[in-house]
Amino acid sequence: MPNWVMNGLTIEGSPEQVKSLMEQMNKPFKMVHDSWNMETHQQEKKLVTYPNPVFAFHNIYSYLDAGISEEDYLSQPAHKPEMTEWFKFEGNDWYNFNVREWGTKWDVAISDNDKYSDTSMEDTANGENHVVHYNFNTAWSRPMNALIKLSSQYPTLLFTLSYEEETGWGGELELLRGVVISESEYDNMCRDCDATDQMEYCEEADCGEICGNCHWLGEADLEEVAKCQTHKIYLDTKVPEYRKVGTK
Repeated sequence: MPNWVMNGLTIEGSPEQVKSLMEQMNKPFKMVHDSWNMETHQQEKKLVTYPNPVFAFHNIYSYLDAGISEEDYLSQPAHKPEMTEWFKFEGNDWYNFNVREWGTKWDVAISDNDKYSDTSMEDTANGENHVVHYNFNTAWSRPMNALIKLSSQYPTLLFTLSYEEETGWGGELELLRGVVISESEYDNMCRDCDATDQMEYCEEADCGEICGNCHWLGEADLEEVAKCQTHKIYLDTKVPEYRKVGTK
C-alpha cells in the first residue's frame, strides 16, 4: 500500500468560470480496469462507470487527449532493471502516463460502486466570486502535473492547494495561470499546536518524537517519557486523552 497524501484544493474566481470547472470535473465517463475475479482466480477487464466523479484527473487530461490507444493505456508497465530508467515514466501504459501527466498513479474520481470515497466537494459564494473546495487523497505525492494543467485551462482562477502526507510532511501553494506563485513546505507538523518543523527526537530517554514548541507527547513512548527528566512533567497535560488509558 502507498503512503497517502491528503489534499485540500480551493479554487476561487468568477462564478461562471468556477461553475464551468465544476461541470468539467464532474463529467461522467467510463473506464476499463483490471479486476481480480475471486471465482475464477484470474485477472479480468472490467468496465467501470463514473456517473458522478466529483473530481477526476481523467477530466483534466486523459490518455484519449494524448492520442493514446486504450490497448496501450491498459497495458502493464514494462520491466526496467535500471531504476533510473524506471523513473523516467516514458511509457504510455496507465502507470507511466498517470504519474507523468498527473503526478500520481491513481485517479481520485468516484466510481458507481464506491460507497466510502475520500473525494468530496463543497462550494459557496464569496462576495462577487465563487469558491469550490475539493478534498481527495493521492498515492505517494501531490498531483502537481494535473493541477498545473487545470490551472492553465482556467487562467483567471486562483488555485490554493494544502497537502499533508501521512508520515507528516506537507505544505501549501498557490497556482495562477499554470504557474506556482507562492509555496511553503514543512517536514513535519505538530498535531496539537500545528507548529511546523518542531518535532524533535528526544534521545535522553529514547522518548521518541516530541514537539519542541508545545511539548506535545502524542507520538512519544509514554513509558520512556516517564523516565525522562526533561519531558516527564508534561505527561499529565500533553498526552491525548485516548492515550492516557492504561498508563502510569
